[in-house]
Amino acid sequence: MSTPAKSRILAVDDSRVMRVAMRKILGQEYDVIEAEHGEDAWTLLMNDASIQVVFTDLSMPYLDGFGLLERMRQSEDERLREMPVIIVTGKEDDDESKQRALDKGASDFITKPFESIQLLARAKAHINIQQKSSQLIDIAGKMEKQAAVDELTGLGGQKYFCKVADETIAYVRRHGGQMLLLRMDIDDFNLIFIKHGRPVADAILKTLGQQLSKHVRKEDMLARIGLAKFAMLVRDTPLATAEQLADRMRQAIANLQFNIGQQEKLRITASIVLMEPDPKSDEDIKIILHQLDKRVTDISIGGGNVTVLLGAPAADPELANLETALNYLKHGDAASLNPLTQALIARLLPLLNYLGEQLGGEIKELAAKIASKHKK
Repeated sequence: MSTPAKSRILAVDDSRVMRVAMRKILGQEYDVIEAEHGEDAWTLLMNDASIQVVFTDLSMPYLDGFGLLERMRQSEDERLREMPVIIVTGKEDDDESKQRALDKGASDFITKPFESIQLLARAKAHINIQQKSSQLIDIAGKMEKQAAVDELTGLGGQKYFCKVADETIAYVRRHGGQMLLLRMDIDDFNLIFIKHGRPVADAILKTLGQQLSKHVRKEDMLARIGLAKFAMLVRDTPLATAEQLADRMRQAIANLQFNIGQQEKLRITASIVLMEPDPKSDEDIKIILHQLDKRVTDISIGGGNVTVLLGAPAADPELANLETALNYLKHGDAASLNPLTQALIARLLPLLNYLGEQLGGEIKELAAKIASKHKK
């Protein structure tokens, strides 16, 4: 009876000492092959389909770890796009470098000098993930099923979400009706991942999936489309009602508390953007999501934990009033407020003039100046 072949791991580091250390620790359980830098690693990956996991340093000549990650995640070969890549970080690699690696698609981190138990545990965990994924692909007819559900959260998967969203957009454009898109990021989640590690991050995401599922109707679809990025398709719902739904989801997330270790407790927040795609546009869901990514990222960087409603209610001068203006300001939606400015000034001028007469001084001068500019 033949012995089953060992799972193959690629160790990439310009330090021969580090490569030997990894081979010595992992070699009893796995078939370890080595590369001195990213270019050598890329050649091996392109020509050896049996490689299942990559451990790579960041600082290397010719092609560094960032460049190798970028090539793999942008490859036309799904095997390389999905392959686990564990970054081996040193003292010179700060949190900014780790965040950059995460942004480029890193799967996990391990820090030099690493312990044997740690290195083996990382290898075993990611080899198991790869093997389970392969089994699912072989058994079920592959991508449709795997893409439909995100295994960790139980929510929709990115590819299936994009497929359904594009079909819904096409239907609405041809036959009428309404659909809304919600994009949500968990604020500063990369920092949580870097500080507490993947097991804590996965536990948080699993709990999030359970909590968010409670807010999804049968006709809607909520999916995980990135590490801590979510998108939701909302059908035939007034914008104000959808905004209330988004706020309930955001508040539910803010109310969660996670126990980290024995004493430390962690809370998280989310930033949400809600919008109705232009029915006259020919943009597909990937383009729309890309546009929303920047908006939700800007909101998160600005402090996060808010819901922003884009482009609605419609910027109709007849709707110009103080309550509407304050609502736009609350949500940081200057684009929708700008068209209402002149109509808003016209409605408020009598009040401003009255206050100027009553209070005089700078208030009166300000009212006069606004009235003068408005007439022009």
